[in-house]
Amino acid sequence: MLKAVHTTNMAGIRIIGYYNDFEQLYEAIHQILPEEGEDMEVEDFRMRVLGFCYDLRHALMGDQDYEYVDNGLNDNIMQQLGIVSTMKNLYFSFPTLYPEMIFVTFALNYFISAYEARRKKTTWDSYPGIVRNFQNSVLACLKETLTPQKFINSIRLLNSNPSILKNYRTQYLDFLNLRFLEWDPTKREQNISILVKRIIEKGTEYQQIERKIMQAAYKYQCLPSEIELNEEYPEHIDW
Repeated sequence: MLKAVHTTNMAGIRIIGYYNDFEQLYEAIHQILPEEGEDMEVEDFRMRVLGFCYDLRHALMGDQDYEYVDNGLNDNIMQQLGIVSTMKNLYFSFPTLYPEMIFVTFALNYFISAYEARRKKTTWDSYPGIVRNFQNSVLACLKETLTPQKFINSIRLLNSNPSILKNYRTQYLDFLNLRFLEWDPTKREQNISILVKRIIEKGTEYQQIERKIMQAAYKYQCLPSEIELNEEYPEHIDW
């Protein structure tokens, strides 16, 4: 079963699970996503979800982290069962920056709803449920850190109508990610609920960045998605 935990320095959320857990989630997300170019209003945030899938895939390939965890077996149990087995299970894991993970969790609401509308509920499949289980693991992680009231407020926002993400200027996420990395662990933890609010409500800060993106796109006669922030992510992140 997938599990989400805070990274040591609160830079993000670490996703932990068995190989099959990661493989199922990777497949489920790809199943609920629309095809490339199918809906240009959601193409930018579709790409952010695919970015998460990229990390998920590389974790499956052994390019990320792994650890061995006690599985509860011991010599007495194995003797009773008449088996020979390892007493540890292999877990894969990888981290995702906090603003990014919050956005992906919210964006998946849109794609689940759109997927269920497309198939018109004529058949049953497990893909939405697999994705929902992943979202629940992220919410459980949030609940461990936020006060009860902040958690309730955050859940209320995350349950907002996800159609507000249409034409979302995802460069704002890069802005939030980079600023979040500048903060110390205490400040990061104190601002998690504020991150949820800013990402979903698209307030003044978002609107200012969106305006600059649209002006630059007009100036250079390109798509808004082609405009990039004049900043780069650090090569090393102290998670």
